Amino acid sequence: MYFPTAGIEVTPWVPPLVALVISFFTSMGGVSGAFLILPFQMSFLGYTNPSVSATNQLFNIVAIPSGVYRYIKEGRMVWPLTWVVIIGTLAGVFIGAFIRIVYLPNPRNFKLFAAGVLLYIGVRMIRDLVRKAPPRMDKASSEKRFQERVRQYRKEHDASQRSGDSLPAVRITHFN
Repeated sequence: MYFPTAGIEVTPWVPPLVALVISFFTSMGGVSGAFLILPFQMSFLGYTNPSVSATNQLFNIVAIPSGVYRYIKEGRMVWPLTWVVIIGTLAGVFIGAFIRIVYLPNPRNFKLFAAGVLLYIGVRMIRDLVRKAPPRMDKASSEKRFQERVRQYRKEHDASQRSGDSLPAVRITHFN
């Protein structure tokens, strides 16, 4: 299979297989997996053009809606946090595209930047794994705490809507 825009040729089963494997594992963590597809495209396929970033953004548009739908259907979407993340994402998309095109058009520099970001994420994950973890609750107890906090938020939200106040402040907590 030849991709003329990227100037690469690859066996037809490789891209869908890699996307399936990456999506399978990353969806468990609630992320789209584009952060892993980028190194694959640049290192294995040799696709170093700045348009590789647009390809990953399109992957996000395709991969994310099913997970969002499931969270909404289950009633687990924390809307105040969602809106904060959306605002940050929109700003980040424009700033990131500008930096990629203006300051990091060279594939070598971009690879170093992407490697630094992935290294930072990896170090943080390893550090969290090595740290002595607090005693874990069973899944039912953690789920019960989450649902109680959602009910409390909705109660506060309904009360503020009736009184004409703005939304209650967003409280971000960890659910361990």
